[in-house]
Amino acid sequence: MWRKRNRDKPGVTSEQTQAEKIAELTKSRRAIADAYEVERSRIERDLHDGTQQYLVAASIKLGEALLDAPPEVDELIRAAQQDLNDGLDALRKTVHGIHPQVLADRGLVAAVKDMAAGYGPHVLVSAPHPLPQLSPSVLAAGYFFCAEALTNSAKHAPGADVSVLLIADEHLHITVVDQGPGGIRLKPGAGLAGMRDRLDAFGGWLEITSPEGGPTSVSAR
Repeated sequence: MWRKRNRDKPGVTSEQTQAEKIAELTKSRRAIADAYEVERSRIERDLHDGTQQYLVAASIKLGEALLDAPPEVDELIRAAQQDLNDGLDALRKTVHGIHPQVLADRGLVAAVKDMAAGYGPHVLVSAPHPLPQLSPSVLAAGYFFCAEALTNSAKHAPGADVSVLLIADEHLHITVVDQGPGGIRLKPGAGLAGMRDRLDAFGGWLEITSPEGGPTSVSAR
């Protein structure tokens, strides 16, 4: 079969040129994704070390004010302190959703195990071999993929055994399997569909296998 030659690069086929362009595009998109995750991490630190500390200090001061508050303002101060504490809880959830601190401090496996513990002992996380150093965007994508997959399992197979496997070669591979009833489909606009788009941004992919009767396997690379 004849292959079209690239006139600008003698001896190089058009297919090779296209492959080089795709590789350059993928590299560029990953660099943008990495920069985005670095910025997300900075925002998380600013919220955690700045805004959150001011709210904690304000809550403490309101508590001190209650000690000497006259009865007519006691209820108002308590209500204000409760609103402040509710706002602090909401901020903590927002900070965790932006970039979980455990992910930056202890790595992906520890972060996923920490997440899984919140679902119960029926969720088992394993990583047979230490993972290599991962770029910020891959770290974040892996973490939020696990979050989405575990949320999906809790919704469609509550209480069913779930296993999470993390391994790596030249790529990071994550597989989440639940022993639920199966029959799960990838729906446009749903959480897993959004995660597929996120993985696509730097050449990754997502696959769901979910026959009727189970089990359901959700894999990402």
